[in-house]
This record gives sequence, structure tokens and C-alpha cells, in this order.
Amino acid sequence: MPPVAARQYGLFTRAQALAAGATVAQVRHRRETGRWRVVVGDALTTETRLGEPWLRAQAAALTWPDAVVCLSTAALVHHLPVPDDGGAHVIVPVNRRGRAGLVPHRVPLASDDVIRVGLAPITSRERTLVDCVGRLPRDDAERLATWAGTRGLLDPRTLDAALEERPGAWGNRQRRQSAADLGAGAYNAAERRLQAILRGAAIGGWQGDQRLDLPEGRVVRVDVLFRRERLVLEVDGFDAHDRAMFQADRTRQNALVAAGYTVLRFTWWDLVDRPARVAQEVRATLALTATAARQRFRAIGD
Repeated sequence: MPPVAARQYGLFTRAQALAAGATVAQVRHRRETGRWRVVVGDALTTETRLGEPWLRAQAAALTWPDAVVCLSTAALVHHLPVPDDGGAHVIVPVNRRGRAGLVPHRVPLASDDVIRVGLAPITSRERTLVDCVGRLPRDDAERLATWAGTRGLLDPRTLDAALEERPGAWGNRQRRQSAADLGAGAYNAAERRLQAILRGAAIGGWQGDQRLDLPEGRVVRVDVLFRRERLVLEVDGFDAHDRAMFQADRTRQNALVAAGYTVLRFTWWDLVDRPARVAQEVRATLALTATAARQRFRAIGD
């Protein structure tokens, strides 16, 4: 490797190798034999850790020093839970064609939206969250917004400010929905997803957002109710992580159980990561409650 690679985390370019004394034939041979491998763009390495997002960010900066690493690549560098497409997303000041894994984007960027990680300018964690919530596929964006919201990393004010600053930006519809969901404790997004799972599994006989009058004058609202089977489905939003809300939820759940209801609780990750299991648990519980109801009926008849 050329000596400059020691200052560039084991990365170097073809031009740097030639400047250090390698011949064109040597460079070609080492690339063809796999001794030197492309990370993204013009960056080469002898390392085996090509898939690391952090290294791809450094390689992007080495190729286009005026670019800023963004979107999912920046998110992964910030250790945010987003899918990795294996490329390097960057914001560029002028139109450029992508090449060798580099994916250029043209969007406005303020100086305080940028930090430096190693060689690479990358979007700050807050700016990265705002960008990803708007630009990732809907499911991934909702999952990220929920994850960030539960950890206090993203709130409605941040998204509202971005909407006001860039009113016509691509992804604002998703950002607007996430801001509303964050403001409502994420119940809306979770309830929508739970209802979609039930519909997709052809599970009927339920109603959403129902009022129940319990003994001793207690009134509660439940996310999903199977009235005949006396089964309640609840989903946890952001407020479930608050101590007071956690206690209130358990007190409310105990009151439902004491009134003869079966309660199933699901988290956002249940709904996103294992929707088939959620549907299976609901269907199995419905079968159990139906069996119990038949047994009670027989007992009354006897």
C-alpha cells in the first residue's frame, strides 16, 4: 500500500498508489487478484472489512472530499437501526453520476447539519434522523421514528421545524405523519399497523378504539376489542416507557382482567418484526376464549 494509507484508515486511491511508485500494471494486477479491493468510489483497501458503513463513509470522503455522507449510510455510522443497502449515500454540491457504490443526492444542507467522523463529513444525528424519516420506505421510517422517539432522540418539534424550513422537500408527507404520531405517543402508527395485521390475516369481529364501562364506574378506552370474545388488544406507544404511564397501564390492565376480559399487549417491535406471530397469538387466544365461553354456557345449561 502507498504510505498515505496509514493516515487514511487503510484506504488509498489508484492515483495515490501510482504517486507512491506503483506501476499501472501492478495496480491492475493487484486489483484483478483481489489483493486491492474497491470499497466504494475510487477508494481501495487491502482490508477484509469492506462492508462496514464507517469504512464506506471514509471511502466516500476520499473519493469526493466535498461530499457529505447522509441518509442510511450516516444513520449506520450513528448506530441508528436502518437497513444497510451496501452503498454510500452522499450529498453533493453539483450534479454527479453515482459510481462504484456511491449514491449522490442534491438537497439543501446547512453548515450546522454537518459533523466530521474521521475523514468524512457526515450529517448530524438529528439531521440524519429527519432525512431518514422522510426518505426511507414507510415501514423502515416508522420503525426508526419510534425507536428514536422512545429514546428521546427525536420529537415532533424537530420534525415540525424541518417541515417549516423545507416545505416542498421530498418525504415531507412521511415526516408530517411521524410528527403527528410522535405527538400522540405513537399510538396512531402502532394502532394502524395492528389493524392492518388483523385485516391481512382475515381476522374479523373486532372494533378499534372502543370505550368500555367497567365495574365501580371505571371507564377505559381500548385499542382493539373483540366484544363477543371479551378479548382486548393493546399496543404500547412511547408513553409506555414513562414510569407513571407504565403504572397506569398495568392498573388499567388489572381492572380489565378483573372485569373478565383477556388482554394481549404488543410492542411496536412485535408489530414490525413478527406480524405473523402477532396474528397467530390473536387467533389462538380467540380460539381459547371461544372454548371457555362454550364451557360456561354448558355449565349454565347443566
